[in-house]
Parts: sequence; C-alpha cells; structure tokens
Amino acid sequence: MDFFSGDTNRNLNYMAELLECAARHKLLVNFHGATIPRGFQRTYPNLMSVEGVYGAEWYNNVPTFTDEAASHNATLPFTRNVIGSMDYTPCAFTDSQHPHITTDAHELALTVLYESGIQHLADRPESFLGQPEAIRRFLSELPAAWDDTMLLGGYPGEYVVMARQKGDRWYIAGINGQDCGMDVRLDLSRLPDAKYQATVITDSDDGWSITSPSECPESMHLMPRGGFIIMLETV
Repeated sequence: MDFFSGDTNRNLNYMAELLECAARHKLLVNFHGATIPRGFQRTYPNLMSVEGVYGAEWYNNVPTFTDEAASHNATLPFTRNVIGSMDYTPCAFTDSQHPHITTDAHELALTVLYESGIQHLADRPESFLGQPEAIRRFLSELPAAWDDTMLLGGYPGEYVVMARQKGDRWYIAGINGQDCGMDVRLDLSRLPDAKYQATVITDSDDGWSITSPSECPESMHLMPRGGFIIMLETV
C-alpha cells in the first residue's frame, strides 16, 4: 500500500484499520510511501515492512543524490533501520536514470545490512539471472528473518560492518560509504566459539571476487564505495 499523505491522526488510524482488515483476511502488509514504523507490528505481526526511507530513489531522481548514495547507505543502519523494518529496495546492479557509484558488492551487502520483513530487490530479473552462480545462490538462500544481529564496527556515513545469524550460519556484511578505499579489521570474538568455513564475496578490478571455501579473513579491504559479504558455516 503506497502514498500516505503524512503523519496525521487520520492516516495513522487508517493504517491501523488496514492492518486489522488485512489480518482478518490473512494478508501480509507493506506500507510504502509511509511514515517510519510506529510500533504497529507489535499488535499486527502481519506488517512485514515500512518504507519510510529514501532508498533506491537515490539512483533515480537527481545526480546530486546519486553522488551521496554510498554515504547515505552507510548512515541508515545507525538511524532509520534502528527503529524497525525498512523497505529500502536494495541490491540494484544496473544503472537507472543516473550511473551507479556503488560497486556490485556494496549493493549485495545491503541485503544483509538492512533488516526488512521482506526484501524487494530493486533490479530487473535479467540482471539477477545474469550474475555468477554463486551470487544467484546467495540471493536464493538469503534468510527472511534473523536469529541474532551484531554491529562489528562502523561510523555513520563512513562505513558499517554487521553480523547476522540464521541457524548455524553467520552472514557478515560491510560497506564503504567513502570515496577512498579502506581496510577494516574483523573482530569476531563475540561470535560463538566454533570452527567456521568461509565464503567471501567482494569486489575485484574486473567484477566479483568469490573465494570458497576458506578461513575467515582477519581484515577486509574495501574499494571506494565498495562492500563485501562473508558467509560462515560451522564445520
């Protein structure tokens, strides 16, 4: 459901009525073009996500937004997404109205960094189908909900590294919001003590760099506006 005209009592009451009606009919709801989450999901668990964010529009509307997209992406985990599910519409590999400045690995990492009850991936089907098999498999196996979340490092607008758990698998994702490359140290001491096998997905000069199986690296190099994902499985 899209385009609510503000945070008025009338609109908030309308949203509650819509959720109640949808629940009676066993329908899931995503409020788009709406205010930030207001706690409705505690009463109506059929509310999957809320937009309440300027997401993939940063690549569509004006070039000055696109120039700041990477920094914006590295800010949202500390701000908007803290208060509830966020339907950002992440993971756009192809250009829209303005050329991308984020790398493919940066875009892929958003699917883990951003929590949403449903992830609406923002690209054409042929774009996803044209990716390497390891990327297609990653997207097809991406969990819809998480058992645990840890912030491993970051600063708003500069970079962020997060770890999310589903069952016996950990997903570690990071993005660089800056126009220069950087190295980030991975402190995994808070993860359960176990032996892990890692699959590392990141950027290379000519596209993807995919390494599996391997030991988990102690640090990662991020390209300007780049990113990475590490999948850890117990062995």
